[in-house]
Amino acid sequence: MIDLRPFRALHYDPAAVGSLAEVIAPPYDVIDDAQLDRLYARSPYNVVRLILNRAPDRYAAAAADLADWRRRGVLVRDREPGLYYYVQDFALADGRRRQRSGLLAAVRLEPFSAGNILPHERTFPSAKADRLKLMTACRANLSAIFGVYPHGLDALAPARDCAATEPAWIDIADGGERHRVWRLTDPTAVARMVEGLRPATVFIADGHHRYETALTYRAQRTAAGDRDPDAPHNFLLMYLCSMDDPGLVILPTHRVWRGPFPSDWRERTAEHFELEAVAPREVVARLTHATAPGWLALHRSDGTYLLHLRARDLGALDRLLPSVHPVIRQLDVSLLDGLLLGAVLGIDGAQVGPDGALTYTHDDRQALDAVDRGGATAAFLLRSPRMAEVEAACLAGQTMPQKSTYFFPKLQTGLVFHLLDADA
Repeated sequence: MIDLRPFRALHYDPAAVGSLAEVIAPPYDVIDDAQLDRLYARSPYNVVRLILNRAPDRYAAAAADLADWRRRGVLVRDREPGLYYYVQDFALADGRRRQRSGLLAAVRLEPFSAGNILPHERTFPSAKADRLKLMTACRANLSAIFGVYPHGLDALAPARDCAATEPAWIDIADGGERHRVWRLTDPTAVARMVEGLRPATVFIADGHHRYETALTYRAQRTAAGDRDPDAPHNFLLMYLCSMDDPGLVILPTHRVWRGPFPSDWRERTAEHFELEAVAPREVVARLTHATAPGWLALHRSDGTYLLHLRARDLGALDRLLPSVHPVIRQLDVSLLDGLLLGAVLGIDGAQVGPDGALTYTHDDRQALDAVDRGGATAAFLLRSPRMAEVEAACLAGQTMPQKSTYFFPKLQTGLVFHLLDADA
């Protein structure tokens, strides 16, 4: 069970910033240097100055900006607590339009061992240290954790009813996406959603580092004497989306290799995989329509191939990765990294990735073009991960390999913030 509560959101005052499209930004960890420059230039109040300030002391600068914007009325706080229904309209790479919806709320922090909120990715100390310094300086959740909850819980009906009859409180069109938020304060509707989501088990889709950082921050506040169990620092800002949502999209993370390639790669590969030559324009569609596990694609300048694990090699990963949990061994990404790249082609992604020889992209066209136009040696394409695979990994207490999932689109930062002090 999860303890979900309405909260008094801090948010931009449109009258003070003009267009809200000018002040929102993607999560900090997907912003490159060029986009950082564009976001800085877009507005002196863009949220990137809070989540990724480029001053020498980025944490003190972010805290100073946050305090200054509040003092000047750029950021204002709601007078009463509420829940916030967030709907994203977006397009896939093939032009198809989708819509995803979820609820922004304050959710009580729990250790993963409690079994109510579960991770699917491993985290790294440096990223958590960075976010802890920011959280400590700003004393706020500046961006939401993305969580999904299991099938069959139709807890957001009151939010959908509100969206069907009332205009959105926030309505932003930005770069082909539309972001709409409804503020929900009716006590009956809020209570229905809180109770409807209470039985849920939440799987973290995005934001693992920030979630673990919030646990550390809570422990530090408690150790310092802030022991009220209902104090804001015991909660964090989370977006909750149903696994049944038709707009819940997970993109694959393809690999692009720029290093040497064995001359006998075809013979090596054929020992484990059935190879079928296909046209480059067809490979993605064929891969997408493959429903059973064990399918990969390989694109080189001399040909494009669908690879299907041979029946006799169903135990290959069991032999190669005996210490890896069966739920993780059966993933396509384990097949690629553990068998094809590692055992067959001798490419160690863990070692060469930081050097740039092995890179990643979620765009299949970009992966193919890296070979055709960019001089890369090969591109390795994956099917999109299934939500059922993420759920199975979480329930088994396992984490998926690095670069396994990419939930699309990212939640925008800057719609609402959650303050971590009761009297803030």
